[in-house]
Amino acid sequence: MSKKEVAEFTERIADLFIRHEEVDRIWDRFDSMRVHLKAGKQNEDPRHLLLTGLSGVGKTQIGKRYMKRNPPYEYKKDDKTILVMPVLHVKLPYPFTQVDFYKRILKALKAPIIRSDARVNFLKEQALTLLRAQRTELIIFDEMNFIIRTKRFDNQEAMEMFKDLTNEGQVCLVCMGTPQIEVLRTMEDEYVRRFGRETVSRFEVLDDNFRLLLRRIEEAIRPPKPIFLDSEETAAFLHECCQGRIGYLHSIIIEAYRLLGVFEPDFSDLSQAHLTVSTLAKASYNLYRDSDH
Repeated sequence: MSKKEVAEFTERIADLFIRHEEVDRIWDRFDSMRVHLKAGKQNEDPRHLLLTGLSGVGKTQIGKRYMKRNPPYEYKKDDKTILVMPVLHVKLPYPFTQVDFYKRILKALKAPIIRSDARVNFLKEQALTLLRAQRTELIIFDEMNFIIRTKRFDNQEAMEMFKDLTNEGQVCLVCMGTPQIEVLRTMEDEYVRRFGRETVSRFEVLDDNFRLLLRRIEEAIRPPKPIFLDSEETAAFLHECCQGRIGYLHSIIIEAYRLLGVFEPDFSDLSQAHLTVSTLAKASYNLYRDSDH
């Protein structure tokens, strides 16, 4: 077994992403928001979304993969080449501050911070100018819970920052977090009107959909010999361990292969990397022994 084959195998495990029905449903909502933004009248309020879900259901990957699905491209204007970034994924800062909020947007736009000591208004104007120039249509803000956790920052002030951003930048927003962030949306009727609601669901029960997910995971990993993740025993065990949350499931699989030595620099024999229920059990114990998830 060559080092290249082992490296490709470990990359498939680490970069695992399965596009299932829940992903398509959320992505369709994102597509709809962008179409309505383009078709809307000038200065009409863009549509926005509060996307919630339990920890581990895959919200972050849904956002990141959607951005990857809509990559940057270049166009020329007045002999200048401009990088168009239709979709951004921005992880909010903790603690949440105005300065770091705009800096994170600029970082997502691949723009240098012109002044390290820049004030909020300067950073805001730079961000708005680039959002318009780079034709950004959708910003996915991740870790909205950081706003609630920042004790010295007012929640309503944060929501007004998002409102100003979209009013002046004419861009759609997706704000992602756990169900606790619903409090941000319900503070004002105006926020309820501006922000729709969606929930990323977990695989609640062990059914054909979950078994199909496991089959597709095995197909994506392409192990050297079948491991039958969707078998009755293995599927039941994995569903219990991850509680139907695809993020937890992915972590368990990574940890199981780590226990088998796959990620060691000198690992070379993939035939020794055969997953069993006992290995998966140990992986789950390592990760979640103190958790009541």
